This record gives sequence, structure tokens and C-alpha cells, in this order.
Amino acid sequence: MLNRLLLFILAACLGTIFLKMELPIPYLMGGIAAAVACKLAGPAVSWPKGWRELGLLVAGYGIGRNFTAHTWEQMVQQSFGVLEATLIAVAVSVVIAWWTARHTSANLISCVMGIMPGGLTQMMLMSEEDPRADANVVVVMQTLRLVGVIVAVPFLVIHGLGAQVLGSDALVPTAGGIHWLILVPLSFLGAFAATKLRIPTPRLLGPILATAAGSYFLGGLQPVPGLLMLVAQVSIGVYMGMMLEPQKLAATRELMPYIFGGIILMVGVSVLVAWSLSDRYGFSLITAFLAMAPGGIAEMCLAGMSMGEDVSVILTYQLVRLLFLNICVPLAITAYFKKKVAI
Repeated sequence: MLNRLLLFILAACLGTIFLKMELPIPYLMGGIAAAVACKLAGPAVSWPKGWRELGLLVAGYGIGRNFTAHTWEQMVQQSFGVLEATLIAVAVSVVIAWWTARHTSANLISCVMGIMPGGLTQMMLMSEEDPRADANVVVVMQTLRLVGVIVAVPFLVIHGLGAQVLGSDALVPTAGGIHWLILVPLSFLGAFAATKLRIPTPRLLGPILATAAGSYFLGGLQPVPGLLMLVAQVSIGVYMGMMLEPQKLAATRELMPYIFGGIILMVGVSVLVAWSLSDRYGFSLITAFLAMAPGGIAEMCLAGMSMGEDVSVILTYQLVRLLFLNICVPLAITAYFKKKVAI
């Protein structure tokens, strides 16, 4: 327990440094950095999955409260753009997977599962259930993709697109709206319902959807205190950092150039599509880029919150892509590779 406390303190200190450097989602990145440093240093410290899930409940509420009636109108009006962005992201991922499989010893099904953006949990589960897939390849590719994007995207939006991180002085929620403690029933009920309905990543999507419904029907909801969001970000970040296993990285080192090359390609395509979406629908380029970026829904929305961008737009695009990748893509993978085996 003492080691976990020291790890949390280290993550919080690194997060504070990243905050002074004006990086978005500083405490999540601090958690990742602290966990990786701990892994490299050698002490055996684990981070309970339950702590990460509590952090996701808080983050889910913070994201979902940005959903309003205006957000729904935007989703309907921009339905073509949302679908276009999703299909482009999937197409680029398939091209990267094909190229990686062609030039390494990894097979195509493992590469497809490993590179799909936003499908970390679902793809890992599929790789464990399908004997044709190499679960080690999938875990390494998905983890490096997610961590790489989370590190690269903030750097790009700050130094390339001119974004600015807002001051973090909101330790007490602003007045007005329903009290933030409503997150307790909303988040837990949402997570419970999502688990029963077998919705992907229920601890995140459940609270997002439940809070979005609460915001839509009940009116404005207060944000959570900044200190609580800090703790949630650190907990999520540390758990993500713990997923990086040095032994697994060493076993798949031939994939590294293709993984990082794929990340660069994905981010580059995201910028181009974001420019088109921004020009077409009128929201900022930074909002459009975070909406398109091939990272996790929680991380991109939290980054948008830290920079004062339109989180409702980011949520709309990321959520639709996440659902598509976790519902349609697994079905497509199963059908395609079953057909290949039959042939």
C-alpha cells in the first residue's frame, strides 16, 4: 500500500510539472510517466483495476455533462461528417495493418486487431478468444498506439496548432446547475446498465451516457471539483502505464517502426480530416482534431476540457467511432477471416 501511495505522489508531482509546462491532461500523462518509470526501475507495484474504474466513473461524468440539446442537434446536422470521419479512421487503420503484416512476422488478423483506434478493450478480448491472433502482438500494438497518441496529440495541439491550456484553479465547482454529487447515482447506475447490456467499456460509456441523459433532461450539471478530477486522471494514467510490459515490448521489437509509423500516419490523416471538418462545420481546428484523433474517448475529451474546446463535438465524433469500432468492426473481422479460412 505504501508503494502505491508513493507512486501516486510521484504521478501527482509529474502531473504538476506537466501542468506548469501547459500540457493538456497533465495528471493523466503524469500517471503514465510515473508508472513507466516504476516499471523500468524494477519495484513490483500493481495498480488495482477497481481504482482505474472509479477514475473512469468520474471522468465519464465530467465528459457526459457537456452533452446538451444543442449537442444532439449537432450530431444530427453533422451525421455525414461523423460517418465520414469514422470510415476514414477505419480505412487508414486497415492499410497500416496490411502493411505491417506484409513486412513483419505478425499475421494480418493480429495487426488489424492491434491498430484499430478506440478498440483497445474489445480487440484485446477478441485476440484472447481467437487462436489465430497473437494476443501479445495485439496488446503491444494497442497499448503503444494509445499511449503514443496521448503523448503526441497534446504536443501537436500546443506547439503545432497553437492551443492553450486553461488555468487549473477550479478546486470548487461553480455555482448553478445540479450539484456535482449527482455523479454518484448517475455514474453507478450508468455503469451497471451498460454492463448488463454488454456495452463496450461500460465503466466509461455507462457514466457518459447516463450523465448525458441527465444533462439533457435535467438541465445543467455542476463540474466535479478540480482535485477530484486530478485524482481520477492520475488513477487512469497509472493503470495505463502499468500495461506497458518491458518483456512484451522486447518480444515484438520488429513491430516498433511500423507501430510508430502508423501512429504518425494516423495523426497526419486526422489533421487533414480535421481541417476539412472545421472548414465545413465552423468549429475550431483544435476541436476538430481532438474529435478525429485516434486516441481514447476519455483522454481526448479530457484534453478538450483542459483547453476550453467544444467537448460536445469531441464526444460526438469519438463516441460514434468507438461504438462503430466495438460493434461493427468485430463483426467484420469475424466474417472476413472466417471466409478466408473457408477458402
